[in-house]
Amino acid sequence: MPPAAAPADLLPHEIAGPADYWAVPLPYLVAGGVVLLVVLALGIWALVAWRRRASRRPLTALEKALAALSAARARADQSDPYGFIIEVCDVLRTFLSSEHNLPATTQTSYEFLQTARGSGVFDADRLARLTRFLDKADAIKFARADATAADNVELLGLAEDLVKGGADAAAS
Repeated sequence: MPPAAAPADLLPHEIAGPADYWAVPLPYLVAGGVVLLVVLALGIWALVAWRRRASRRPLTALEKALAALSAARARADQSDPYGFIIEVCDVLRTFLSSEHNLPATTQTSYEFLQTARGSGVFDADRLARLTRFLDKADAIKFARADATAADNVELLGLAEDLVKGGADAAAS
């Protein structure tokens, strides 16, 4: 057996280059890693969004009505009375429909007042406020009666009292 060659005795053509240990080229590995990180980030984001959505409860009719009336209060002084009253009336009628199962959104004011009188939902004071609200709102909407910002504030106050009064009656 011949003696092993000393490192200094090796010729340059006898030295092999570095061994390639990866079956896939490095750029493909980097690109795959980036794609994997993006997919992982999207999965975490979707999980967090799903949990946040699942934990959020839907608003009640009372909460929706109070939020809409609060938003309307912020612009009561600057709004055109005709459009403002339509908006407030829609909020009140939608609330009464969903909260008390009354056909407030499908009946005329006269028909709805007849239904409200027979429903047992309204006491005499609350029925009087509802009558005042509907009469004044109808005068502005249909007869195009002159109205001011003060009328907006008055009708908004009546609507808030009717919504909050319904919440007080339901709580007791």
